[in-house]
Amino acid sequence: MLILEAFFFAIPLYVSNSFASLSMSIPKLKDWSTPIDLGKSINNKRILGDGKTFRGLTFGTFCAIIAGFLQYLFVKKSCINFEYLISFNNASLAFFLITSFLLGFGALVGDSIKSLIKRRVGIKRGRPWPPFDQLDFLVGSILFVSIYYFPGWKIILVLLIATPILHLLSNITAYLLNLKEVWW
Repeated sequence: MLILEAFFFAIPLYVSNSFASLSMSIPKLKDWSTPIDLGKSINNKRILGDGKTFRGLTFGTFCAIIAGFLQYLFVKKSCINFEYLISFNNASLAFFLITSFLLGFGALVGDSIKSLIKRRVGIKRGRPWPPFDQLDFLVGSILFVSIYYFPGWKIILVLLIATPILHLLSNITAYLLNLKEVWW
């Protein structure tokens, strides 16, 4: 049950991370490609690069909030009792919306910070950097959501173990579906 509760808790952060990338393939959003760093550089190296856009940040965060709303509906309509995520059992809509916003936005900030560090150490955009590529968005999410709600160490431990595996599997799937150019 702990594993399922950890995944349930993490849905907004996974949604945010995935949908930020997919936003570039949505026709109405495709032209909104302004990079978060506005094309600025430090020591002739881009701060974040063209891959981190306001489109992805906004769309990914929005999708995380939608996921949180759907989670709220699920919890209210089901008879499932969350043993480890006690706050979810009687949580308000505001709780779900705030935690999903923090999880989603935190995931994308964590990913952006990793990109900043990658640029500083000379790793080019799109090149793998294990294990940071697999954990950056999770760490960002946990740090942001913990301002408002701490999910507990058991949930965090499960996510730290499972997320790299899920991340790899989702990237391979996206590659096979021609949604990503690389499998990592």
